[in-house]
Amino acid sequence: MNDTLILVAVFVAVLILIFTILNSVVRSREIRRNLDQVSVEQQLRDARAEAVFASENDDIQHYYEVMRRNEPQGLEMRLIRAGYFSRDAKRTFQLLRLAVTSVVFPFVWYGVMNLSGALTSTIALVLAAIVSGLAFILVNAMLDRQANKNQIAYRRLFPDFMDLLVVCVDSGMSIEAAIDRVAHEFLHTKPSFGQHLSIISLEVRAGRPLHEALNNFANRIHLDEARTLSVLFRQSMELGSSVIKTLRVFSKEMRQTRLIKAEEKANALPIKMLFPMATCLFPVNLIIVLVPIMMQIAELFSTMAPSGN
Repeated sequence: MNDTLILVAVFVAVLILIFTILNSVVRSREIRRNLDQVSVEQQLRDARAEAVFASENDDIQHYYEVMRRNEPQGLEMRLIRAGYFSRDAKRTFQLLRLAVTSVVFPFVWYGVMNLSGALTSTIALVLAAIVSGLAFILVNAMLDRQANKNQIAYRRLFPDFMDLLVVCVDSGMSIEAAIDRVAHEFLHTKPSFGQHLSIISLEVRAGRPLHEALNNFANRIHLDEARTLSVLFRQSMELGSSVIKTLRVFSKEMRQTRLIKAEEKANALPIKMLFPMATCLFPVNLIIVLVPIMMQIAELFSTMAPSGN
């Protein structure tokens, strides 16, 4: 009996040892594979970031060509605000708009002619043309909606941009080097916003004053906070005040503004919930209260019999 227990204990100990060794080997392989994957992804992100800052970047060159044409409300600038920097974005958008219009027109005409036999072909063509025009306008509206969506996202990212900028400047970097560093970081996480920041860095490298580069940045993304930062940099340069202090004060104001906006949304929430609650809950509560009373009244009337003469 004792020999059997000893053999079982040795067997279990060997199994535990083998399992521990195999588990450690598998885990070390997984860690090594994850590290290699992270390293490759980091290299790819660094390569993409360096490609953005390269002098032969076609997207950045296309942006400067659009800026030289000075069409702030043109289609190409609207595409850039929506996050499409490619030179082929305009052609792709026009083809998409034409395809949507070409598909909607025959479908509407065929549907009107088959579903309503009382309408003539002329009226069907007019209705199809109207719906196609609405589809054409809808595609443009979707582009503007994407630009507005990016604007909201950029407004949320701007305080983080200011915080990173302050950290880089406090560590001893110049403001130009800090913007370059922050742009590289955002290119990894938020490529669209990072590309706008990289344009600031490229313009400063080319010799444009920082406040002008920030003003162009504000015009690209339609953000009042960026325009205010541009004005602050210009005033600090003209008056000779400290840029670091300007950044710290503005970053603090941005954080306070974010807190105030969050408090405004929280305070407005009860008012916004009032109408849905009144619309959805009040009828249900009214039914819960009145239905039993109405059932009792109906039962009372059903049991009542007319008195005989």
